Amino acid sequence: MLAAGHSLRCLEPLLVLSRRKSQAYLRAISVCVLLVFFWANLPLFASLEKRMLRNAYTPSSLGFEYKNLPGANDTVVVMRTGSTEIQDKLPIHMATTLRRYPDSIIFSDYEEDFENRQVIDALESVDSHLKDTNPDFELWRRLKQGGRSVLHQDELSGQSIWLDHGIGKAENPGWKLDKFKFLPMVNRTLHDYPDKKWYIFVEPDTFIFWQTLLVYLSNLDWTKSYYLGGEMQIGDVIFAHGGMGFIVSRPALESVVAQYQAHQREYEDFTEGHWAGDCVLGKALKDAGTSLTWAWPIFQGDDVGNMNYNYTKLWCQPTVSYHHVSPSVIQDLFDFEKTWMSDTNNTSFLRHRDIFKLFALPRMNATRTHWDNFCTDDRGPADSLQECRAICVADKSCLQYQVNAEDKCLTTSRPNVGQSATNTTSDWIFERVQEFYDQAEDCQGVRWIS
Repeated sequence: MLAAGHSLRCLEPLLVLSRRKSQAYLRAISVCVLLVFFWANLPLFASLEKRMLRNAYTPSSLGFEYKNLPGANDTVVVMRTGSTEIQDKLPIHMATTLRRYPDSIIFSDYEEDFENRQVIDALESVDSHLKDTNPDFELWRRLKQGGRSVLHQDELSGQSIWLDHGIGKAENPGWKLDKFKFLPMVNRTLHDYPDKKWYIFVEPDTFIFWQTLLVYLSNLDWTKSYYLGGEMQIGDVIFAHGGMGFIVSRPALESVVAQYQAHQREYEDFTEGHWAGDCVLGKALKDAGTSLTWAWPIFQGDDVGNMNYNYTKLWCQPTVSYHHVSPSVIQDLFDFEKTWMSDTNNTSFLRHRDIFKLFALPRMNATRTHWDNFCTDDRGPADSLQECRAICVADKSCLQYQVNAEDKCLTTSRPNVGQSATNTTSDWIFERVQEFYDQAEDCQGVRWIS
């Protein structure tokens, strides 16, 4: 027995070594299996990553029957975007605004399936010879060959410059194509949705207060030829700025589509020599007999954080749209509207006064780093934000202040929320901003621009 026990004890090191080898082999095999699984499913992981990024914007629940609001089913919302911006700007709308509309349609310069949503090539009906030869269509030709993978990094943005009474990105290839989209876009929209009463056109950096817009439209006669929006002018053409959003009634859309179909070549020639597609559309609408109804300040050309809150011109007017809105602010405004709707009935609407009180004012009660609240009055260098505050306090008209990247103190008497910015710290004298609101008269009645 001792000999046998002694023999087993002698074998113990070998048995332990054997088990360790087996465990090592099993670990190695497991790692290999995991690696094979990972590489085989890279497309799946990439898709999941995109969905996770998109869902970072997604509220847990809408909580309201947006699509069943009075008048909603009489509309179609038309989103115009482009291949150079779609990845950055469209996902937030997929998660928020586009979920509100019973009917919507998305146009770009490249046909694709984007997150299970059809995106239509707005340029599909443009003259083929023009698309094959015009230098402005160079990007479109590349997209037809290889999709958005052909885009270069420097094509995903472009510097905005002043162009003949307007701002544009003249060197951006997607921006060069954009002017050709407008008339084919309205043509396809009417073809796909011939029975709607109202056609609502927006861009990815536009935010619409949906319920307020529907209340506005309920006060208008859709059987009349309406073309509503924030006014712009180039030469002798007065038109609605596309970024503010604009509205066209069915009779007006039918007229301009008939005009375009009868004179497509002439309008394409005109577009070649122009730079703004919304101006081209405005000219065609005017040619078809529909002039622009100037609807500012209901439609706004600025972000909600950069407003000129004027008691006489703007304060009591309804507010429908904002432009130059970042994805994060679109999320904020979407959540704000959702909360506001929970406390109102479906005939209520928002005025600029309401936005100041309910949205802007609560965002002005604390210091914000990496934030620009649009102060413009240069008060010279400041060693600290506290020193800048003292300068503002000493000026009874000063409502807010900031220290910028150059360590300058800037102040203003115009209250604003502002926007994200690097190396700038902003703050407000909240009591004075509150007083700005309290001193305004109450709003009585409403004048819907028609």
